[in-house]
Amino acid sequence: MQYITFVGTLNRILRALSVTVVIVGVTPARAADAAFTQFIASLWPEAQAAGVSRATFDTETRGLEPDYKLPDLILPGRPATGAPSQAEFVQVPADYVKEAGIIRLAAEGQRLMAKHSAALTAIEARFGVPATIMLAIWGRETDYGRYTLPDDTLRVVATQAYVGRRKDQYRTEFILALKILGEGAVARKDMRSSWAGATGLTQFLPSEYYKHGVDFDGDGRVDIWNSVPDALASAAQQLVNKGWQPGLRWAYEVRAPANVDCTMGVPEVTKPIGEWLRAGFVPVRGQKLISMCCSSGISATAC
Repeated sequence: MQYITFVGTLNRILRALSVTVVIVGVTPARAADAAFTQFIASLWPEAQAAGVSRATFDTETRGLEPDYKLPDLILPGRPATGAPSQAEFVQVPADYVKEAGIIRLAAEGQRLMAKHSAALTAIEARFGVPATIMLAIWGRETDYGRYTLPDDTLRVVATQAYVGRRKDQYRTEFILALKILGEGAVARKDMRSSWAGATGLTQFLPSEYYKHGVDFDGDGRVDIWNSVPDALASAAQQLVNKGWQPGLRWAYEVRAPANVDCTMGVPEVTKPIGEWLRAGFVPVRGQKLISMCCSSGISATAC
């Protein structure tokens, strides 16, 4: 009888300990999410000032939770990870510009060039950006729309605004993402993004959408998610707004000298074309340089 009583008591203690463990395990997360909810609620005045309706704010933020698995966050008790390095800055050209990948993208690009020829011709005429450049951007950003961006844009920018390294920037991106949804430009389920909140066929942050977005198909809204003309025209407008000059060659492919210092292969290093030539850089395939006094320089990433 005493043995049965002991076992029964022990079972009750173990059950109590199990409940305690569960409670201890979930309480911090609940507390953190409660703080996140409070943070989001505190942004209503800013959203209202930006033109977001109360109905949109409440609907889109109801049940919104942070995604603590995203990179570039500052989380107490967790090691800093920083943002993932962009491939074009950490890979050598031979790895970044893989021949097989380029051939695949080029083949699809040629097909899309024919399919969207009217829109591409009109965009090039208006903005001065060649169709090939726009197609290259589209291909690199989302594989011509065949790559499904993995994250919910609103959740990403909300999390980054809450615990990201660039809180102020993403606070604005969050407000503008709400504004986009409120204006009906895209459905929430279609507003997918990268870990950093870039969305659409050519990957724009919400702020870039408002700075550079173009309604090129004339349907009354800027749709960079489903309208190819809108997405590519917006990409062209972005280039123009950031200094694109029609007719000016932006780069030359070159063969680097054997003794080249590859630390020069960064965008910040620019020299007059004549200096690159004197240093032993030779244009490939017999190209002729159109301007010997161009100060923009030749990209040295060929090393």
